[in-house]
Amino acid sequence: MIGRVLAQLKAKSRVALICLAVVVIAVPAAAAGLDKKKPKHKPKPKPQPVGAVYTESNDTTANTLIAFNRWATGKLTLRGRVATGGKGSTQAVGCGPGCPVLDSQNEVVQSASGTLVFAVNGGSNTVSSFTVSKKGIKLVAQYPSGGTMPENLALHGNILYVLNVATQNANGTTGNIYGWRVASNGTLTPLGSSQPLANPAPPDRSGDPRAMDIDPTGRVIVVTELAGGFNKGGPPGRIDTFLLGSDGTAGPATAYPSQDAFPFGFAFDNNNHVIVSNIHDPNATAGSGSASSYNLNTATGAITPINTVQTGAYAPCWVEVAKNGQSAFVVNTGAGGPAPITTLSISANGTLAVAGQSPSGTGEFARTDESLSRDGKFLYVLSPQIGPGAPSHIDEYRIGAGNALTLIGATPAGANLGIGAGGVSAR
Repeated sequence: MIGRVLAQLKAKSRVALICLAVVVIAVPAAAAGLDKKKPKHKPKPKPQPVGAVYTESNDTTANTLIAFNRWATGKLTLRGRVATGGKGSTQAVGCGPGCPVLDSQNEVVQSASGTLVFAVNGGSNTVSSFTVSKKGIKLVAQYPSGGTMPENLALHGNILYVLNVATQNANGTTGNIYGWRVASNGTLTPLGSSQPLANPAPPDRSGDPRAMDIDPTGRVIVVTELAGGFNKGGPPGRIDTFLLGSDGTAGPATAYPSQDAFPFGFAFDNNNHVIVSNIHDPNATAGSGSASSYNLNTATGAITPINTVQTGAYAPCWVEVAKNGQSAFVVNTGAGGPAPITTLSISANGTLAVAGQSPSGTGEFARTDESLSRDGKFLYVLSPQIGPGAPSHIDEYRIGAGNALTLIGATPAGANLGIGAGGVSAR
């Protein structure tokens, strides 16, 4: 009996082992069947902006920073508005007393990373600082500009300077520069660095300084001064330089004569030449404006002339240099007439030559500041509403072979930039 029972148990064990083997073999077979199923369709990721462009309303009651998303196509779409906490200002410029725009360049600047933005408040004598993140744009604070009528900003690394164009200095000159150190969270700490400009300007404000920037090496601040003014005679214009110390503080101004009258905007090329636009004759109706190039000695701050060419249009005021450093784009303001962009070629030694012109858009009374995208593929030009002109907008240009410009569109009227929109900063 015991032998029979053991035999039966052995037989059952063999059956169990056979079943177990079948199960073990069946599991991977089933899994293999699942692997053959097609994966679920994943939706394509939505296109994301590749950069940002900013301007400000310059509203005299409540200034506003206006932000646009920049897309790979070069087109801009409105992202939003943030109050600066300050006020814009009017200025007696080409459209007469009370003109709603600030007559300067770089009223708005942003950091290389795009996480910080700064804007002037001409009517409040302050500068506003903003942080930018996926959560939005946030005002950090307003800071006193250290002078009167801040119009122009220059940012190099963590050093920020403002140009106050109407400060009346104890030495009789007009305008001053004032600097801060910038923290990663957007807070500004004064450098204890404020320097007066080199020349006086007439009371009608037509001789106020117009532009400021820090050279690419971070060693020199350059400022252009109209100096004598449009109607009062006197010196036709000066270019001031300030040497910067290793701590970012500025030394006193040294003034150099300009090659042509009324130097206005400027930009640096890749060889540290300074390309300057000259109004030449503010009362002219024909294309008498010009542009000049200079060598900048970053050790001494000395400016030496190279050459001057005519831009072929009225009141050239704003300058931007192509990413490859071989062309300069000069915006001729127009002020009721044509406001084309004159493209200049720049040789290795800084010599300028006219390479062509790009016409302005339909119905534009004037065009002002301009800015290049960080990839160097697009140029953005601000056209504020002045008098009978079209609503304020930003023109969009594609930069093609040989740095040729093609107008591809503009921000719509619905973006509502305000009447006296000022400054444009792209990345």
